[in-house]
Amino acid sequence: MLAFDLPNCLTLALVVSLIGAYGLLTRRSLVMILLSIEVMLSGANISVVAFNYFVWSGRAYGHYLYMLSIGVAAVEAAIGLGMAIVYFRNHQDISRERAGRLHEGDA
Repeated sequence: MLAFDLPNCLTLALVVSLIGAYGLLTRRSLVMILLSIEVMLSGANISVVAFNYFVWSGRAYGHYLYMLSIGVAAVEAAIGLGMAIVYFRNHQDISRERAGRLHEGDA
């Protein structure tokens, strides 16, 4: 059985963040990219809560930061999905390649 200590929690946070980074770099759909960003944010939240539990055990600062981060992530996801829906309505495609060419004027 694994011990519940700071290095194991930080290793878990790193693995979750790396899974999100892999998804961010390899996925082509804008929705999957948004989900990968959320996974990376979850890894950061795991490390914040772990530091709060093991280093500042008497205070709830990490939990407040975690709740703030969840709120910001919800707003970011809502705005990102709204932008993806509008882009899909206009172009009938949500791939990363076509969205990357928007600044060139030929998308």
